[in-house]
Amino acid sequence: MLLRWIVAPLALLGAAAAQAEGGTLVIVGGGLDPANGEIYGALLKARPDGAPTIAIIPAASGESAASARSATRALERHGAKPEDFVTIRLALVDDPATAEVDESGWAGNAYDPAEIAALERAGAIWFLGGDQARITALLLEKNGSDTPMLAAIRRRLAAGAVVGGTSAGAAIMSEGMIGQGDSLGALLGGKVGEALELTRGLGFLKGALVDQHFGERARLGRLAVALTDPAQRQRIGFGIDEDTALIVSLGDGRATVAGSGYVTLLDARNAQRTPGRRIGIAGLTLGLAGAGDSIDLAETAITPAPARKPTAGREYVERPLLSGGGMAYGDQSLGNVVGEGLLDNAAATVIEAHSFAGTTGVTYRFAKASAARGWWGRDGEGRARYTITGVAFDITPITVAIRKAAD
Repeated sequence: MLLRWIVAPLALLGAAAAQAEGGTLVIVGGGLDPANGEIYGALLKARPDGAPTIAIIPAASGESAASARSATRALERHGAKPEDFVTIRLALVDDPATAEVDESGWAGNAYDPAEIAALERAGAIWFLGGDQARITALLLEKNGSDTPMLAAIRRRLAAGAVVGGTSAGAAIMSEGMIGQGDSLGALLGGKVGEALELTRGLGFLKGALVDQHFGERARLGRLAVALTDPAQRQRIGFGIDEDTALIVSLGDGRATVAGSGYVTLLDARNAQRTPGRRIGIAGLTLGLAGAGDSIDLAETAITPAPARKPTAGREYVERPLLSGGGMAYGDQSLGNVVGEGLLDNAAATVIEAHSFAGTTGVTYRFAKASAARGWWGRDGEGRARYTITGVAFDITPITVAIRKAAD
């Protein structure tokens, strides 16, 4: 069953039209297991007929040679042939492991006809991890326009090639880009942690903002702040876990999820953000999609994988759960909190989790809104996963007082 998990999906309708023609995006949240045939296979399969070449772009890495070799080995493991590969010589910093080559001399190669010609033959273009700012510094002009190499990548994508990236290579996919920051740093105005930095991405994916290493680095708060920033246009976010991919078919405006984690869909179109250094946000809507789930980008709707069954009426949990945080508290992953803790819990209508540093922090509040739905089941790999839609999500600043107990 297709369920619309948020209302007024007009923001992505124009984006879907803009993406009506083209190839495929394989956006990986980092930490990609070399044995993950589901994701590597999707990248290889998406190459158009007659275009087997895989262009590796190690521009984000400080160890470009080793990173390119590692990517090549992983892809060969899943069926790529040695003759398929070309490494695009594009880098901002020298790789200290290659004494015979100074890779920083490749910084101007976004204008090199030979490197661009190699890309023009590619059926797959694969951006490696590292620092996403290096990629955008090399491929965007100072005025934000395309370098000749980026224009060539766009032509290949429009002609049906697959463009993918992992970690930093995922961050660049959206028009806006998160350059740095953690959740507490973003929510507490940089008073603790690392403050949020927003900049420009390459814009292969229209109408949404991408975040990576999502669950592993607890970036839900960071994405919520980014989506409600007045200077950032996108109000829909995709937070992609490690070893997990959002695979976007630009021709039909649909995406599927592959891999071992979740893709979090965060909608901030109806959100209200409180002014001030310590940020509070109300009116967010959250969904989770796991391997086998599909997403209609125009309707911003999730279709659960066939093996997943509704949790309503057959909830696994029937007791209130503790609201808390910290190392002594149980699994606080989104799958556990909004899946088992809320949608798959007959006794819960609201669940809260707290994060703090010193005396300042935030409360995350998740609630069963009228549109909230949950499904649970095992995928083809036997992994138990939830599909979640329509959960109401708010963030509230708190002040924390910690005292040693008298007894």
